[in-house]
Amino acid sequence: MKPTRSALFIPGNRPEWIDDAATNGADLVIIDLEDAVPPAETAAARDNVSDAVLTLRDDGQRVFVRINGHPNASADSVTRDLEAIVPREPNGLVVPKVATAADIEELEAVITHIERREGLNIGSTELLVTIETARAMKQCYEICLASDRVTSIMCGATKGTDTNRALRFDWTGPGRQGLETVHMRQKALLDARAAGIDYPLAGPYVDIDDHDGLVEDIEFAREMGYEGYVVVHPSHVQYANDRFTPDDETVEYWIDLYAALQDAIDLGESAIRYRGEMIDTANLETAREHLRRAVAFQDELDDDVAERLNDLEYASN
Repeated sequence: MKPTRSALFIPGNRPEWIDDAATNGADLVIIDLEDAVPPAETAAARDNVSDAVLTLRDDGQRVFVRINGHPNASADSVTRDLEAIVPREPNGLVVPKVATAADIEELEAVITHIERREGLNIGSTELLVTIETARAMKQCYEICLASDRVTSIMCGATKGTDTNRALRFDWTGPGRQGLETVHMRQKALLDARAAGIDYPLAGPYVDIDDHDGLVEDIEFAREMGYEGYVVVHPSHVQYANDRFTPDDETVEYWIDLYAALQDAIDLGESAIRYRGEMIDTANLETAREHLRRAVAFQDELDDDVAERLNDLEYASN
């Protein structure tokens, strides 16, 4: 998964919205064939989405498609989704209602068969797994390790949805207000990180016009350690982009820290005082991670900061 600040859901049965998908500024567009599409419209939506994947990718838009359930839940519908979508080479699939690692392993087998049959690169279809069932919460680590295709998870404290129903919590508010969901979000994040997931996603926030609550939830997710946010309305995209874009001051902090530490190492030292803080060589890899992310969004930085970033040899490999 590439760095993703915002991932915008768009219903697969709304072609006029799909046509405008690349104009909303989202790092990733997720076209939905599942909950947002009435069952009677699924077949038509599947055809629309199949064509739209090619158009969006030609426009330079990264695109995932949310398929229906998982193989154990609705095998026929999933198979139809996969047969229609995988040959179009989306960047990936969003897999909902996963329960165990076995669900991912079965899905892996089907996708690999289609990729091989169609002459595609084996493993090119990524999987973003939504952690929204109680069993998935319990087995998130194993799910993340079930296939190399699993490159991200989505875990959100969303009222009224599958996660809410599965855990039966009373949603009390966004961000820190929602203490009933903190363990769930931290558990999923910890498991994903332990499994090597670089860009786990939080969200969504379903109160469309409550931008204050949206920002509160996004900022708390970022402070927790999530790398981006899933949104359900175009008006939410910029809020996610703003909060997950490294700012100039932060980037300069890590540039200067890395340079100072590197100078110290060249002099045979491993610990120094930097802006009143005691830092050592353990901070080097942390700095590298921040700098790698900054490079991904350097177009958003001040020109002088971006130039300093590009000039810095911070061993990005």
